Amino acid sequence: MPPVDPGTGYQIWSESASFPLLLENLRRHAEIAAVGRARFPGTLAQKNSSWREYRNFLRQGLSNYEAALGVPNRSACLLYYYAMLNFAKAELLSSHAAKISGQFVGHGLSFSPKQAQTVSGDSLVVKEGVFRWLYEQRTGTTLPVGMRIPVKRLLVQIPEIGTQVADAGMGDTQVLQAQHMVAADHSQSWPLILLLGGTRIDASSVTGKLFFRHFRETQIMSEWRDHFGISRRLMTTMALYESRLTAPSDPPGTLDISGAHKLTMQIRGILSMRINETADVTISPSLYKTKMIPMPSSLARYAIAYYASSLVRYKPSVFDSQIHPEQAYMFDAVARECALPMLIDTLTGLEGKEQYFFAGDSFRV
Repeated sequence: MPPVDPGTGYQIWSESASFPLLLENLRRHAEIAAVGRARFPGTLAQKNSSWREYRNFLRQGLSNYEAALGVPNRSACLLYYYAMLNFAKAELLSSHAAKISGQFVGHGLSFSPKQAQTVSGDSLVVKEGVFRWLYEQRTGTTLPVGMRIPVKRLLVQIPEIGTQVADAGMGDTQVLQAQHMVAADHSQSWPLILLLGGTRIDASSVTGKLFFRHFRETQIMSEWRDHFGISRRLMTTMALYESRLTAPSDPPGTLDISGAHKLTMQIRGILSMRINETADVTISPSLYKTKMIPMPSSLARYAIAYYASSLVRYKPSVFDSQIHPEQAYMFDAVARECALPMLIDTLTGLEGKEQYFFAGDSFRV
C-alpha cells in the first residue's frame, strides 16, 4: 500500500503507466475547459484568462515532449527540458501568476558550458526562477539563491538510471525502494516500512536522524511476504521498520489508514513517488549527509534535464561517444529512462495528488 498524504489524496490507475495514457491525461488539462479552469480561483472570466495561458504552456510542452520521443539519444534532452519547463510554468501558474503571467521567467538554475570540465565536477547554481519556485512548491522548503548543486549528487538521486550512473563512475544510487503497509491491533494502527536487498539507512546522517526519529527497526514477522504481497520467488535480505507512534483506532477494532499514513508523512521530506510497480515508495535522502537539503527524484530529473540541455546546445562534445563514451551512455539513459517518470511527475503536479499505476491483473492472486 503506497503511503498517501491525507491532505492531498491520490489517484489509482488500473493499468501500467505509459506514454499514451499520460499524454492523453495531460491533454485533458489543455483541451477541456472544466478540467483546466478548476485549478484557478476567481470569477469565470478570471478563470478563463488563466486557463488560456495554462493550456498554451501545456500545448507547447506536449509538442516538445512528443518531438523528443522521436529522438533516439541524449539530444532528446534539449526537447525534454523545454517540455518540462513549460509543464512547470503550467503547474506554477496557479500559485505564482504574478511572476509568470506575461513576464520574462528565468530557468531558476544557471550553468556555464564554457566552464564545463567533467560531469563529475560540474555544478548548477540556483537562481530566482522556475526551478527554485517548483522546488519550494513541491518540498515546502526553499533553496538559497547562489547555492551550488553538484551534478554528481543529482544523478545519484535518480533511481531509474542507477546502473548507468555507476558504470560512468558517478557513484551508486542513493534512492531506496521500499514497501509500505498499515498494521493494526484492537486499539491502534501504525505504518511499517520494508527495505529489501540488505540496504540500511545511515543513522548518523541527517536522513537517518529524521527517519529514526519516527521509525525503529523491528523483528520480521513470519508472514511478511503475504502482508506485503511479495512473491516467494524473491530471495533477498530485508529490514523492517515500524513507526514509533501509533494512531488510536476509533472505534476500537477498526483500521485507521489515514492516521497511519499521517505518521508516515512525518518523513515526507525524504519520500519520493515510486518509479515502478515493484515498490510502494522510494526514500530519497538529503542531498548532503550533514545538512538537510531534500531532493526528491522528480526535482533531480528536472535539474539534470536542464544541465543536459545546456550541454546539448552549447558543448555537445562532452557527450562525444568516442571521447566520453561513459557520459554519452549515461545521458542516453537519462533521455530514455527518465522520460516516462517525468510525465508522471508532471501529472502529479497538475492534479495535486499522487498517481499510482497498477497493471490490470496486479490484484489477482
